[in-house]
Amino acid sequence: MTRKHAEWLVLLIFACVIGVVFQQISTSMTEQGIASGSPYDNAAAYPKAVAILMSGLLVLAAVSVWRLKVPGPRVLMAQLARPVALLAVFACYLLALGTLGYHLSTPPMLMALLWVCGYRRPVPMLIYGIGISFGLAFLFEVFLKIVLPGGIWHLNIPW
Repeated sequence: MTRKHAEWLVLLIFACVIGVVFQQISTSMTEQGIASGSPYDNAAAYPKAVAILMSGLLVLAAVSVWRLKVPGPRVLMAQLARPVALLAVFACYLLALGTLGYHLSTPPMLMALLWVCGYRRPVPMLIYGIGISFGLAFLFEVFLKIVLPGGIWHLNIPW
């Protein structure tokens, strides 16, 4: 696989992410009645704006890759192992989020991300995972008034 092929593969993955965002806005969010109205009442406004921005950047990146004349060096499959592992960790997190809830699934996900990125000290990983998780939960639930998923056990912190 050449560098150009790897670049096109990454662009394809980002295009799929953008497609999923627009698919969710047009189906799930529309069915829930949260994808219409003014920007303050429209829960789909922010993801839609981010997806449109990502689409523009994706077009610029595609033009850049398309204009790449010199074939790059061969990309080893081992070089793609870390990005694939990061995507796998995030996919597992999204699958577990509905069942386990935010508070039980986020610290292990953060610890797994640290592990995949090369951090190997278990006690600091645990502290970082729990600290970042609770810090973000506090920010979202107290300041932004967003209720995070509680999972099948309805675990939420009464801040």
